[in-house]
Amino acid sequence: MASPMPKYRYKSVLDISVDDLHKMGVKAIALDIDNTICNDGKTNCIDGLDEWLKKVQNSGIKAIIISNAMPRRPKIVSKMLNLPYIANAKKPKSHTLIQGAGMMGVKINELAMIGDQIFADVMAANDCGAVPILVDALPGKTRFPLFYATRRRKSAPVIAEFEKLHGYGYYD
Repeated sequence: MASPMPKYRYKSVLDISVDDLHKMGVKAIALDIDNTICNDGKTNCIDGLDEWLKKVQNSGIKAIIISNAMPRRPKIVSKMLNLPYIANAKKPKSHTLIQGAGMMGVKINELAMIGDQIFADVMAANDCGAVPILVDALPGKTRFPLFYATRRRKSAPVIAEFEKLHGYGYYD
């Protein structure tokens, strides 16, 4: 079973600097949708994402969306951001991260999976050797409050352990 421990943690995708990604050896990023770049069940992205994504891509880092959502929303979001996507990813299974790295033309250890779920995004990345980056879930109402409350409760000890060791950001 893959480790649930992230390698890095940020409050928001927007807090991840291009310099940090380069220091991590990242050549491509995989972005989760729900509670990471969009509120749960929505297709409108967080303010500032377009500018952040342009900086990332202008630095030579490629991007893809890898989401557990069914195809409709990932397709809409990917079209708005002009990114390729993989929907219904079934994370924490890691096969779609391997597929995404192949689509981006990078080695799996050069792909960062950026998401808000320890037991989906982080574990998928750890399972296949991608770089796991945990971001805090976007605030706001979710379509599945009980599901997310349970996940957050299970994640709390992992996050507490991580905070004792590192806190937020890049720290290598």
